Amino acid sequence: MELISKAARSAKWPLYYFAAALGFYLFILDNSNVLPDVVNRQLLVESENSDYKVERQFDAQRPVMHTFFEPVEGGCCGMSEQAHEDLVKAWEDAWQMHGWDTKVLNEADAKDHPDFEAFQQKLIDANVSEYDRRCFWRWLAMANQGNGGWMSDYDTFPLALTGEMGLELESTPGFKTWGGHVPALIWADKSSWDRIAKLMLQMISPDLDVLMISDMMVLLYLRRNLSEEQMGVSLWKNSLYPGFPYIKGDEETGPKIVCKWARRYLAAHISHTSCHKAFKKNTYPKIEGLTMVDTAEKRAQAARIMYRDYQDDCGQ
Repeated sequence: MELISKAARSAKWPLYYFAAALGFYLFILDNSNVLPDVVNRQLLVESENSDYKVERQFDAQRPVMHTFFEPVEGGCCGMSEQAHEDLVKAWEDAWQMHGWDTKVLNEADAKDHPDFEAFQQKLIDANVSEYDRRCFWRWLAMANQGNGGWMSDYDTFPLALTGEMGLELESTPGFKTWGGHVPALIWADKSSWDRIAKLMLQMISPDLDVLMISDMMVLLYLRRNLSEEQMGVSLWKNSLYPGFPYIKGDEETGPKIVCKWARRYLAAHISHTSCHKAFKKNTYPKIEGLTMVDTAEKRAQAARIMYRDYQDDCGQ
């Protein structure tokens, strides 16, 4: 018997989008983002990519933050291949300086999963793009990790989420997302990663009632049509700042980070869309000669500025 009824498959989207938008608006207004009360020890380290020193959080047992990167030849999504690689390096540096070890997974990690070929065939049959196929591969790669673990997009950068806090948040099992249906920051045990991957495999079809077939939209589809028990969800929240936590500054100094905003969120997700919005609102970190076309290409540089500003101005 199918997990999802035909009636559910034909559910209308507009009301859902209104509810989702309202929910996110109320979340932004909430000043009480719940973070564990963690006392951190500090280690002074020097970033190899800058000429300043800042205090970085350190714990004898560092959790591992994974991401997935398999280049699309020639680049994609408004970015050159080199710009993607630069963003991955900026991602590694930021998480490591925030008390984490990092691991970049790739196609080889996904191919080791027994469902890889079945996934590939379904994605090809559904005419899914090369980039979006890679987004599905990351679920298989994470399901192949010994104990599961943390995963973030490589355009997601830490704010309040230290390594020590990460160890506390992963102390209970299940599937936990801090980006809602956007898989930008997730922790799950091995069986939960595998469960969601298999549910996605079951759902992928050219006829699936979604705007486009991507892992984000399929995860949203599962969320709308399955119970938390069926998905194995133990936490589903929105705790990521959507873009750069900045306000418009003057022409000389550029936008300014707002620490009271930044400290409320576990991390900042600097997606393509949020970068375009930041440019229009003059809240994109100051980069000389920046144009709208450059906002995705220069995300690595912008992310490094944001992380430096957070450490220098907001402290830990």
